[in-house]
Amino acid sequence: MARMQLFLLPFLEIVLLAEASFLLGQSSPRDIMMGNSSLIDGQTLISAGSVFQLGFFSPVNDSGTSYIGIWYYNLPPRESKVVVWVANRNRSVDTSMASLNLTSDGNLILFEEGTKVWSTGRPAELNSVRLQLLDSGNLVLTASNSSRTLWQSFDHGCDTLLPGMKTGFDFRTNTSWQFMPWTSATDPSPGKYVAKIETYNVPEFYTVSVNGSLKLFRTGPWNGQWFSGLPQMGSNIVLTHLNFTYVSNQNEIYYMTEYQTRSPELIRVLVFTNVSYQSWSFVEGEWRIIFSFPSDDCDYYNHCGRNSVCTKGYYSTSCRCLEGFVENKSVVGCARKEPLLCSWNQFSKEPSVKVPDTENATSGGNISLDSCKKLCLDDCSCVAFAVINGPYGCITWRGELLDLRSFTDGGDDLYIRLPGSSTSNLKKLVWAIVISVLLGFLLLCSVGVLARRRRNRASTCRLQLQFPNVQKDVLPSYDLRTIKAATNDFSDENKLGEGGFGVVYKGQLEDEQNIAVKKLSRYSSHGPDEFQNELSLIAKLQHRNLVRLLGCCIEGYERLLILEYMENKSLDAFIYDKAKSSLLNWQRRFNIIIGIARGLLYLHQDSRLRVIHRDLKPSNILLDKDMNPKISDFGIARIFEGDNALEDATTRPVGTM
Repeated sequence: MARMQLFLLPFLEIVLLAEASFLLGQSSPRDIMMGNSSLIDGQTLISAGSVFQLGFFSPVNDSGTSYIGIWYYNLPPRESKVVVWVANRNRSVDTSMASLNLTSDGNLILFEEGTKVWSTGRPAELNSVRLQLLDSGNLVLTASNSSRTLWQSFDHGCDTLLPGMKTGFDFRTNTSWQFMPWTSATDPSPGKYVAKIETYNVPEFYTVSVNGSLKLFRTGPWNGQWFSGLPQMGSNIVLTHLNFTYVSNQNEIYYMTEYQTRSPELIRVLVFTNVSYQSWSFVEGEWRIIFSFPSDDCDYYNHCGRNSVCTKGYYSTSCRCLEGFVENKSVVGCARKEPLLCSWNQFSKEPSVKVPDTENATSGGNISLDSCKKLCLDDCSCVAFAVINGPYGCITWRGELLDLRSFTDGGDDLYIRLPGSSTSNLKKLVWAIVISVLLGFLLLCSVGVLARRRRNRASTCRLQLQFPNVQKDVLPSYDLRTIKAATNDFSDENKLGEGGFGVVYKGQLEDEQNIAVKKLSRYSSHGPDEFQNELSLIAKLQHRNLVRLLGCCIEGYERLLILEYMENKSLDAFIYDKAKSSLLNWQRRFNIIIGIARGLLYLHQDSRLRVIHRDLKPSNILLDKDMNPKISDFGIARIFEGDNALEDATTRPVGTM
């Protein structure tokens, strides 16, 4: 008996459809499905303008597994459906035993062999309902005698955002309008990521993992015209196609795209691991990308780590710490040089950036820049502020600053809170001290300047007597007492490295400038000739990938070179250390290679002297705080120029064995 009922079910459905058509006196429109009717395999709804079609489809030909979905009706090739919505994403059906049924009480149900696979939910309990597929791609269930919407597919997005669809949150129904990509091209079940608007105090559009533990991308807050972290949304080619709408109130928050004109052009936003805005070209017969994100390394969430800025160059991507921060060796990113005190503060301006993640941010409303600054100063936990256009205006941040990037065109100005003297009481105290000791201070300064000039004159004279090739006006000279004070009398705690030449120490001058002091041993293989060679060469060579010589000191038997301080020491400290080598990702290795090559090109070709280094090795490549490489140690370098350059050959082994 059960088999007989199953056999008769499709026949009864056809009879019911025929009876409904007879009662209406004419055939139903092809875009509408009335109550007490159903669709089976081979039957479809087509929107009035022949834009979209609804029915059973299979992602894999002849697989025997099917889904109820909506796809573009007239896009070639016809056999390859461009699906924009799927009802039963989590479970396929066998079309030979499945049907989509619209009940009279207002419930749309997908049955397979009498078992409910999917439905729109609780029935509306109405006497008459209808289901209609619109030219927008929206499948709408309404009461027949009114325009009240009971259910619509636009509230249950899949991987495609069509014009008119909302992305956001409805506070009245506690419903999220979000989008999830397919697991694969043949599996429409929800994938690993979801695109949605997070309803923080300052909402943003995010692409995150399903469990929310991993952020892939964010757009920045809305600035009144587009998302502030996507300046490409304001380009002419985008605005030619689309209008953007953003609504935020006590009932709902949502973002929506709409057609700019009533053209036959088709627009979609496809969500996968990236989000791409696409338009269909009927001339070329393919989808063209208007713009997409992430578009480069800096678009990926927090690419450079906390409290740092990512910059996309022409050839590479670079990271740098915000002012007041230094690179953190334990985690990716930067940490403060010194802690903030509530009463001692100033601000550093970081122009044209994508403002930090707003998860820990607060909106102060549309107030002036000065008022926003005061709002931040009055909150001891505020670490930064910005004023952007749009509904949120003044935004203040607490905690770490995450996911910043710079823009050459677009972005907003961010003001970072730094330690500094800004209170009136402190200013009064400083001025009182300055005024009370001004005359004595000037007198001491005058005596000090005269003494320093006398010492420098004597030191320079000694330098000229011993090394006449070094020009006095090129190379500053330091007295030994100053260098001893800077290096804590050449203490072991200040030692940076040691080699055949002697020892290198870290030092800090009275003006708090960090220096590296290269102290040649009396018994060093670098004799007077090599010392003079290094002095004369580095003084005449200036390039961002060469270590800069600040000066020298020659007193008695001491021969000292004063060089710029390189925070990350030498390259060999990284590549020969398993722990540190992990910090050198491919991008940083590539940047170091390019930097060394630029330095060599300058030495060999672009400088006024053609120089061969003759001892290039990892220990002679120094790295600054941003991991930029600089070539050092020119003691055995040779100038290679003149008519007899090719004959001026090296006749003995040099360099490192």
